[in-house]
Amino acid sequence: MSRHGRQDEVWDERLERAIEWLVLGAVAYGTLLFGGVRTTEMAVMTGVVGVALVLWLIRLWSGGGHRLILHPLLLPVILFAGFAVWRAVGVEVPYAARHELWMVLLYSVTLVVAVNNLQSQDTLQRSTNFLVALGTLLSLYAVGQYISQSDGVLWQVRPVQYFRRAGATFVNPNHLATLMVLFLPMALGQVFLARAKGPIRVFHGYGAVMMLAGLAVTMSRGGWLAGGAVLGIFFTWLLIRRRQMRIPALVGLGLVLVAGSVFLARSGKAWQRITDVAAVGKPDSGDRLPLWKPAIRMWKDNPWIGVGPGHYDVRFPQYRDHQIQVNPGYAHNEYLNLLADFGLVGTALVGLTILIAVGGIILSRKYVERGIGDLGDKGSNRTAFFVGASIGMVGIALHASVDFIMHVPALGLTVVVVGGMLASTIRFASERWWHTPRWWSRVLITAVACGALYVLVPSSVRGLREGLHLNRAAAGARITPELMDHLKAAAALVPDNPRTAFEIGENLRRISFAGEKGWEASGREAIEWLDKAQKLNPRDPMVLVSQGLNWHWLGDAAKATRAFEKAMDIGPNNVAVANHYAWNLLLQGRVQAARAIFDQSLMWNSWNNWFAQRYVEDIDRGRWKEASSGN
Repeated sequence: MSRHGRQDEVWDERLERAIEWLVLGAVAYGTLLFGGVRTTEMAVMTGVVGVALVLWLIRLWSGGGHRLILHPLLLPVILFAGFAVWRAVGVEVPYAARHELWMVLLYSVTLVVAVNNLQSQDTLQRSTNFLVALGTLLSLYAVGQYISQSDGVLWQVRPVQYFRRAGATFVNPNHLATLMVLFLPMALGQVFLARAKGPIRVFHGYGAVMMLAGLAVTMSRGGWLAGGAVLGIFFTWLLIRRRQMRIPALVGLGLVLVAGSVFLARSGKAWQRITDVAAVGKPDSGDRLPLWKPAIRMWKDNPWIGVGPGHYDVRFPQYRDHQIQVNPGYAHNEYLNLLADFGLVGTALVGLTILIAVGGIILSRKYVERGIGDLGDKGSNRTAFFVGASIGMVGIALHASVDFIMHVPALGLTVVVVGGMLASTIRFASERWWHTPRWWSRVLITAVACGALYVLVPSSVRGLREGLHLNRAAAGARITPELMDHLKAAAALVPDNPRTAFEIGENLRRISFAGEKGWEASGREAIEWLDKAQKLNPRDPMVLVSQGLNWHWLGDAAKATRAFEKAMDIGPNNVAVANHYAWNLLLQGRVQAARAIFDQSLMWNSWNNWFAQRYVEDIDRGRWKEASSGN
């Protein structure tokens, strides 16, 4: 080989290594900072992946012998991304659609980059070590939270509904459970199947133990089920495919069962989570049907293309079941959420992607997974990754049926990276998946990549700038001029965010209600912002409730009544909306009508509904009188 050719190879290897660490760095960054759910962290993750994409383009054009893997799953992925771009045009709430599109394009780009760059055996091994180390670190933090009964997540306070549940750097412990379900079989694969030295096996063994403990303390029922499934599949596979590992497999399975039994016996919270799974109105309730039924109804009303990207939560108030009195954000079932948002067309494209990926795994299995007698006693790093990652992805598929995973950027990115590395093993099945880049393929890939960057770069910059202001506003414990300045700065940067407009209007309403100097001007300004929020998201009944309260305070009873009536129309089965509408009826002297609505509200929520209870008691004591028919 010529000196110039060798230099090209070295350069290509350096680019490959840089891309590898950039992608893994994006995963770690988002994971260690609240799962990347804030736009600030998501923007940084996108920027890092964007740099990796640019380096891949440089690698593609540098002539260092880089070959492409044209995995068949890439076609439906690109088609779905294009469908999402088309579907995001002309929706009711562009801000929600744009955020969903941002995630879709981020995952699509990451998958393409992972398949074509994180594919060598050394890369797969390093990546596995890195991800197991990340999972171990998170588990240590989670176990520490559980032992100390900490209510903090990094520098923030965890919501009260997650009391005595550990989530490490995730606010929602279910999301930590997702990572444990994915990483645990990968660590076990390295322990039982890899060709590794003693210290490396010990490291992965320790990681597996800690991740099992981390999964336990999340108190995630869906995580426990998915985790139990992957452990059962892994040890069953060992018993069938590795005769020489049967005793270690039985010992390992026995230890897991004993540890799980001891944990359940000594943890009152764990038993409470299990016994309250179907309870209504309790913090540990796990009933998902009130979230799934609206998704199915949305799909039936919009069967082919869905209600729009990111619009499940936008449309939820219209389809609300009275058992759910908060906007859930997502359907807590990725399959139903996909069906509601993108309809049969989008679901078919994603389903085709999954089917092709599964087909590729099955096709490459006999070339990657060494069977009995194929040097199995010496171990294989390739087999260890393939088996562990495949079983981990089965666990993700199971957990996605009871929770939202792909809508947490760090989780979605991690799943895509592992899935991309797993898909790249198809190269062992046949040479036909390889493609030596030619000028036309380089031009085509560069054009598609530049199109993705054209959308992602502005989204990241805008999201970062907006998010910095929103994060500072969210950190405020009370309404201050500084908080309002940050909200208004965020609204100036991204004027179509309905939530920001609502928060500004609602805060101004509360300032006005304090009755201090300038209260009327604050109330009038609140109306302007609430009107804007209502135009940006015409399906949010709480904006109309705030408008009604504000108009009542400003002395315009007619406009207040119209706002409350419209809120009832677009937000049925909502306790807060019903209570305020009934309160407005009381002011009109329609006591019996108000009482009927308060009674209905108490049927929906009898355990935490002081507003309705108070007014029902006042009505029963005769403090409110029915207006005469002549009035």
